[in-house]
Amino acid sequence: MSKCIRIPTTAPLHGLEPTDYIPPESIISGDPKERGRSYYLDQTGQLDAGVWECEPNKHEIEAAPYDELVYLLEGVVDVIDDEGGVETYKAGDSFIMPRGCKCTWDVKKSVRKIYLVLTHEAYKD
Repeated sequence: MSKCIRIPTTAPLHGLEPTDYIPPESIISGDPKERGRSYYLDQTGQLDAGVWECEPNKHEIEAAPYDELVYLLEGVVDVIDDEGGVETYKAGDSFIMPRGCKCTWDVKKSVRKIYLVLTHEAYKD
């Protein structure tokens, strides 16, 4: 591919499909409905960029399986680290969730994010 790929940042977004990134056993509260779409997957399958959204919920991430750059388009989420520290992110904020990160996401207001993920496969020889 030799041309730039636009990732939409304004509603309504078309082509989002149900996803299941939040394992049911990790949900502490809420009943999140997730939707997303990958807009770019590199030739190796190790770099993925797209949009994801979900409704309010609280869920644990035992150990993030990849490095992820998050840019929130909408919503509010408290990210609670494994030592109890809380960082609040809202629309317009961005953060990196490193591979192996153990945290809890407390989605206060439905979120929509742009993500850029580098999978764990990229680290293998």
